[in-house]
Amino acid sequence: MPLGFLAVLSEPGTQVSSEEFQDWYNNEHVPLRMNYLPSFLTGARFQGSDNLKPSWLALYDIDDTTTFAHDSYTRLRANRSPREADLVARLEVLDRRTCEVVADSGESLITTSLGSTNPTKFIITYGLDLAHGMDVGAWAKDLFQELKGVKSWVRGRVFKCIDNLKTGTAIAGKGPEEQIVAKYLVLHEFEDESHREPLGAIVNHSREGAEITELRTWNLYRAYPGVAQGNLE
Repeated sequence: MPLGFLAVLSEPGTQVSSEEFQDWYNNEHVPLRMNYLPSFLTGARFQGSDNLKPSWLALYDIDDTTTFAHDSYTRLRANRSPREADLVARLEVLDRRTCEVVADSGESLITTSLGSTNPTKFIITYGLDLAHGMDVGAWAKDLFQELKGVKSWVRGRVFKCIDNLKTGTAIAGKGPEEQIVAKYLVLHEFEDESHREPLGAIVNHSREGAEITELRTWNLYRAYPGVAQGNLE
């Protein structure tokens, strides 16, 4: 099976304080995955640096896409603690996207990407839809080749969204169009911030037949250790 990837965008909103949100994420939500599920290879959270919402992004590398249907994972949502169930119901946005890896420029020697030791500090993400007949692998290969000359760029990956669900007080009562997301999610990693904005312009304007949406820039908040990373028993 393909390697899996999980991206979760979130916005606390006015009903959840920053302290409550961070305590829940850091001490309950992420540890239940990283400490108990070896299928979660890495986990890291990022804060938006562009003043857009949602303000927070959690990313996880998963051993393969079958994990998303496995009881060890699905029961975490089915059997939420009373605290988590109450908090999730008050969030303004919780946008969860399960993906499979379809293209990767390759692991870098400069950072460990989402790994807890020397993680990537700055990233750009965006949604991608391609014109009919375009091959995503060839598109990604050409893009990665072009970006090798961009200072501080260390890695690029493309993920195909295989399932998604948006919930939250800002979503409640809205129509099914709120659940529409781009077919692909693209992630670019950077050693430093110096070329994030120029790269955004390059990606946004240099690809005919590629529709770019949700272009976002993020700073690392925290990368988490885990069983599969070998730094937790």
